[in-house]
Amino acid sequence: MYIVIVGCGRLGAQLATKLSEEGHDVAVVDRESSNFSRLSDEFNGTTVVGVGFDIEVLKSAGIEHADGFAAVSDGDNMNIMAAQVAKTIFKVPMVIARVFDPVKGETYRALGLETVCPTTSAANIIYSRFMIRSEDSHFVLPGGGVELVEVTFHTRISAKTIAEIEALDDFKVISLTRDGTTTFPKAADILVEGDRLLVALHVSDLPKVSAIFRLDER
Repeated sequence: MYIVIVGCGRLGAQLATKLSEEGHDVAVVDRESSNFSRLSDEFNGTTVVGVGFDIEVLKSAGIEHADGFAAVSDGDNMNIMAAQVAKTIFKVPMVIARVFDPVKGETYRALGLETVCPTTSAANIIYSRFMIRSEDSHFVLPGGGVELVEVTFHTRISAKTIAEIEALDDFKVISLTRDGTTTFPKAADILVEGDRLLVALHVSDLPKVSAIFRLDER
């Protein structure tokens, strides 16, 4: 894939380096050439100095044949403008903008612009920690509305199979870990004490999940 990244702060540099190390072609755009020093020695992509929504700058970065575009500078307006240019003018197939303001993020998401809001994601993670009071694994998916949570099955729960567990509320069991082995479970699989389940659920359903698995009693 060919990826253009606007913003070479900590996030942009880390993203660009990771993509480059995995064999993707990457171009990074930033106003300050000094910011490119954040890129690791393993980065073998290109760097372009300029404003991230300037059409000629983006052309210099190869946006006309880009498969993906990420605007991750420290400015919401910059990211939104750059993403709109990439999406509407250059028709880049995948365009993502980092937006710190949750209101702006929701507004532009409603208009069809894919945004990632670290403020919302962090708030949801902290909220989930309070609600289930555990050290289980959490990952809030982009958009902040859906979360992956790892929980432990106990025999005191009335449900005994994957299908019965899923019927307790609106969530989906993604994987089952037993004795160190992780599998994709079938609906009829019978659960045993200590099984670890990775479930996908809406963030708003965390209190229900907490009640089902009695996580606050641990």
